[in-house]
Amino acid sequence: MSGGDRILRLTPVSGPSANMGEPSAEVMAGLVQTMLDAVPIQSAWLTPVRDETGKVVDFEVLAASPGARDIHERAGKELVGLRTLDAYPGVGGSPLWDAFIRVLETGEPEEIDPHVQRRHEEGFPSLATYGVRLARLQGGLFVSWVRHDQEERLSARLLHTERLGHLGWGHWSLVTDEAEWSDQLYAIHGRDPAEGPFALEYYREIAHPDDVPIVEHALTTLTSSGGPHEFEVRIRVGDEYRHIRATAEVSRDASGRPLEIHGVVQDVTDWRRTASELAEVTQRLEEESQLTARLQSIILPVQDAVPGLQIAVRYFPAETAPLGGDWYQAIHLDHGETLLAVGDVAGHGLAAASAMAKLRHAITGLAFADHDPAQILVALNRLLRRMRPDVLATSVVARYRTKDRVLRWTHAGHPPMLLVRGTRVHRLLHPGVLLGVFEDVTYSCAEIQLEPDDLLLMFTDGLIERPGRDLFEGLDILSAAIAETVPKVPPRDRVAAVMDALAPSNTGDDTCILVARILPDSTEVS
Repeated sequence: MSGGDRILRLTPVSGPSANMGEPSAEVMAGLVQTMLDAVPIQSAWLTPVRDETGKVVDFEVLAASPGARDIHERAGKELVGLRTLDAYPGVGGSPLWDAFIRVLETGEPEEIDPHVQRRHEEGFPSLATYGVRLARLQGGLFVSWVRHDQEERLSARLLHTERLGHLGWGHWSLVTDEAEWSDQLYAIHGRDPAEGPFALEYYREIAHPDDVPIVEHALTTLTSSGGPHEFEVRIRVGDEYRHIRATAEVSRDASGRPLEIHGVVQDVTDWRRTASELAEVTQRLEEESQLTARLQSIILPVQDAVPGLQIAVRYFPAETAPLGGDWYQAIHLDHGETLLAVGDVAGHGLAAASAMAKLRHAITGLAFADHDPAQILVALNRLLRRMRPDVLATSVVARYRTKDRVLRWTHAGHPPMLLVRGTRVHRLLHPGVLLGVFEDVTYSCAEIQLEPDDLLLMFTDGLIERPGRDLFEGLDILSAAIAETVPKVPPRDRVAAVMDALAPSNTGDDTCILVARILPDSTEVS
């Protein structure tokens, strides 16, 4: 080894140098650290650690640049004091270790690329790929490195971001006429990368004729003001026009001369198509909603006053299908009698509404023909079997006689009526088979005498049903809500209070509610 190839012995690391003409390790470390603090790369100065025979057994970091970072995410001065084989056992016996020894002995710089570094974290291996450059410096090694996989991951993430966001970027030089595009910008324009980018002026040729003025305005604005400027145009890609949104700005030199246009382009064709389809759907839903409202007003009109009763009705359409098969009826008949009814035709849409309208209109004619509730349900069942044999329905029908306050009623597979007397809630049960199940069925009536200020509540199952809950549990909850509401208001306000306290449990089904109060005498207005 020549006299110029001196190796700094670090055993011991501290203490005066064996050669008083050479600076100590501490002094050299300070000098090198000062140099590395100004180096904008990942680098470190390592000195050899020797055993008693003089053999190099390790290297120790005595200085590191601020930007230096290892596979364990230690950075800068955190690396100082680390020994290579202790901190990175995988380096021992590797080509990198062999290069350490050769460069130290020969003084010839070397580059190891790639060098794969491995670590284990929480039992899982992690690999990192580096390019490492070595040079001898004052008896030690000046080591610099670049982590390739970080650059590759960053590049891959950028590509994924561009692809998922339909984004691409481009630069157009206004001095040399050169241009550079990202890969995704070629994909957006349906252009082969082998053809290279095209000039900005070419947008005039591929733009939709109606959008050429937008292109002209954008180019003029950019060159005059510099931007950033955002615009949207349709460009021809293959056999179709695609919508692109661009944001661009101009960079200038110290004198203000425009040098380069930088632009980001996004293909928004799918978004535009979706927005257009959504607008069409919204318009169609609005039209259907208006039609539904008109049909409901025709099929379920506001009720007229009925002598002897204070009545309120309400219809809640399903959120998912506004037109359903639920209905109510309250008709003042001859001889001081009133028909009260609520029904539910299975299903939604025009088919259910049509069947519902037929039943509701039929019940009106049957009531005026002086049929009792049982006879009415027999006739409705026969009508449904003849006209809509594929449809089932439920109903509760009652006739109320004002002079003696007698109520006759019957059910066809429908939830029971509720009678509110004082603060107690009673169920009026008299069940019968669903409408539309059998060809020939019979029903019978029950009868009860009501008292002044009694409340009757008729409703469809949307008021009490909920997935996973028994209907009788729903009835208990409903009864409790009514019992809590009634004592808080005077009798004449109880119909409105009860109606306001009720809300459907199942918003996926439509709901009808009818509340009737027995007036104490004929002087109170219904």
